[in-house]
Amino acid sequence: MNGHKQDRKINQFGDYEDTSNMKPEDWDYRWGKSQTQFHMPKIHPMLSKHSDTLTGKRKNLRIFLPLCGKAVDMKWLADDGHDVVGLECAEKGCREFFEEQDMPYTTENLTECEGKVFKATTDKKIAIYCCDFFKISSKTLGKFDCIWDRGSFVAIPVTQRKQYSNIITPTMHKDTVYLLDSFLVDNTVFGGPPFNCTEDDIKKAFGSQTDIKKIDERDAFGKWQESWGLKTFVEELYMLKMK
Repeated sequence: MNGHKQDRKINQFGDYEDTSNMKPEDWDYRWGKSQTQFHMPKIHPMLSKHSDTLTGKRKNLRIFLPLCGKAVDMKWLADDGHDVVGLECAEKGCREFFEEQDMPYTTENLTECEGKVFKATTDKKIAIYCCDFFKISSKTLGKFDCIWDRGSFVAIPVTQRKQYSNIITPTMHKDTVYLLDSFLVDNTVFGGPPFNCTEDDIKKAFGSQTDIKKIDERDAFGKWQESWGLKTFVEELYMLKMK
């Protein structure tokens, strides 16, 4: 990358590489270096706070977590009686989820695109598709009752947001509840991901097909964000439903 270090923007991995257009192999590289500070070893606070909004207090729902990493949210939702489907491009993340949860699993190759699906062999209904998000479709994934998007939409390249919605919305039916967690972040200082995402940004990607409502926000600024050179970091939660 050209230019002096001081001309570049630090990314969340603590270096100055351009992370604005990360591909699956770039995420594989970061997982391989254990640069996964984005992983939360506890239930995401927005999920625990708004789980009843997500599920309507119903059980046996089919719930999708796009770009899930090894989120413990998956086991928490499965423990609550749901059929949980994650999607993660880094195989290490998929394997570490099952290993860290001490959960035996099997794998099988996908037919729609290159990749595989990891499936728990316990009584828990958990499957993680390991593939490029942009090469899979509802033909393979099916429909979901709920979608918990924790940092997925804000991690992809900004230029692919409409493409992202074109993959997500066909997995929704008329009653699907989609909770999208996003951030207000100054990307003129910080290289991302996450990338700044306003309500207008969500409307540009999803507004033609879904109704969008902001249901929560909080100050998420901490030492990690301070190390990025930021002065503010606001988390927002939106609920999307098909029109």
